[in-house]
Amino acid sequence: MATATLTLYKNSSTTLAFTLVSQSATGATYKVGGRSLSTPFVIELQRKLTAPGKKGNDHIIVRIARTERNTQTGDLATTQGMLDFSVPKDQSLMGLTEQLEILGLLVSALNDGAALAATSTNRSALISGSDL
Repeated sequence: MATATLTLYKNSSTTLAFTLVSQSATGATYKVGGRSLSTPFVIELQRKLTAPGKKGNDHIIVRIARTERNTQTGDLATTQGMLDFSVPKDQSLMGLTEQLEILGLLVSALNDGAALAATSTNRSALISGSDL
């Protein structure tokens, strides 16, 4: 069962709350309240699961997207980030410990310090197309 509200840090001191707007057996969608339908700020969680007993990987996909409208031209622009976390069905070699390590390293690569430090060196480098 998805939580009714998902609160995430935007930076070291500011959070943003997303409210659950839909849920299914394979995922959930959260949106920031008070925005028009044409300019959503959304988090989508999706699970693509391999059939039980089959080889391969399950995928957990996290998509965060924000759309804004140019008030003079009416044009829309969207920025989005996606994470596809791939989890092997055979966990005999790579179980929860290794999976958490990979996820932790990924988060650390995008986090510029404890609790999203005020600097944004790694995230800025990523957006500018530079190496981290």
